[in-house]
Amino acid sequence: MGNTLFEFDKVLRLPESLRAELQRVHGRLLRECELSKVLKTENGILISVGDVVTYTLLKHGFSPKVAVVDYKTKRENIELEEIKNFGDIVYCVRNPPGTITPEFAKRIKDAINHDGNVRLEVDGEEDLGVIPAVIYAPVGGIVIYGMPDTGLVLLKVTDDDKKSALEIVRNMEV
Repeated sequence: MGNTLFEFDKVLRLPESLRAELQRVHGRLLRECELSKVLKTENGILISVGDVVTYTLLKHGFSPKVAVVDYKTKRENIELEEIKNFGDIVYCVRNPPGTITPEFAKRIKDAINHDGNVRLEVDGEEDLGVIPAVIYAPVGGIVIYGMPDTGLVLLKVTDDDKKSALEIVRNMEV
């Protein structure tokens, strides 16, 4: 499947029927203390989704290619200088909670294809950005996202992961 040609052409909403599926760990669950050891053995572009995840990566000396942030954690405002100073370029996008807008998906795709490091600032909610990140990341790319009060999830993208992400998109509401 490689890099898919799929394009998001309408606003997608997360239905209740998919919430349990998206709360499941898709990838390898890590504690912060395991992060450095695991990432030192991996290669491939690194995409972080979430402020705490991005901060944790930067704190451990890892610079994601793309950092998707909304300056919130558990719906509380959070501003960390390390995140504010990250990125060769900053993209800004509006994405309401529980949705994936075409513009949000396009900005993730653009960020992945940009030559430098990108901070993608989301006005709204960034959580569902994991889905287009998996769809647009190259096979072998690494998407890291957080599971609140649980840990970090590291997903080394495969063709099967891309197919699963596309299946989730097909089951979202228009």
